[in-house]
Amino acid sequence: MVTQVITINLGMVKAFLIKGEKYILVDTGLPQSFEKIKKFFIKNKINPKDISLIILTHNHLDHTGGIMKMKTLTGAKVLIHKIEGDYLAKGISTPVQARSFFAKLIMIVMKDPIIKSFKADLLIENNLNLNQFGVNGEVIHTPGHTAGSLSVLLNNGETIVGDMISGYHKRKYAIAKYPFIWNDINELRNSINMLLNKGAKVFYNSHGDVCDDTSIKNLLEKDKGENKYE
Repeated sequence: MVTQVITINLGMVKAFLIKGEKYILVDTGLPQSFEKIKKFFIKNKINPKDISLIILTHNHLDHTGGIMKMKTLTGAKVLIHKIEGDYLAKGISTPVQARSFFAKLIMIVMKDPIIKSFKADLLIENNLNLNQFGVNGEVIHTPGHTAGSLSVLLNNGETIVGDMISGYHKRKYAIAKYPFIWNDINELRNSINMLLNKGAKVFYNSHGDVCDDTSIKNLLEKDKGENKYE
């Protein structure tokens, strides 16, 4: 079974489509992103009913905003970590901490975004094999950005990590960065290391350029032992 990650660029954020024997959609963007994703399906001749699962990496509005309409369009089951699902069911954004003045300012401006209550079909606490949904890979609990953040690690080493990291390219090199908000930096580092140990080679993130494993290792090595974010 050959798997392929397809990026759906929604502006400030991305969603991802995993193509295997079936399709899996990862995240749904902001509320206004629904029409963009729908147009992407039409342009690429993808039948929404061929999507077997929708995975929400975490419960922030730029990742869950289109979930109600996407659920109706595809009929697919929706999966999220139990911690995130409990907040989502209450219509509450999962709490995080800002690590810079700029991040704090953004959080003040965007305080308490309106999140419509939604009850996911599948709540997991650990990992889940995706073979039953037509994809060679697994969903992995990777806390750090939020307590219940999830990543999707495919057997070929491609990994969708939500807001675990961001990245940009400088000349020919990818440079990985930590997100500007998180729940626990130590858990974030541990989750990154775990993915590397499991064979992650390519990191697709929601707010930046794709990073390779070398750039991720450089990020971890750069602040090793410094505790500068504690």
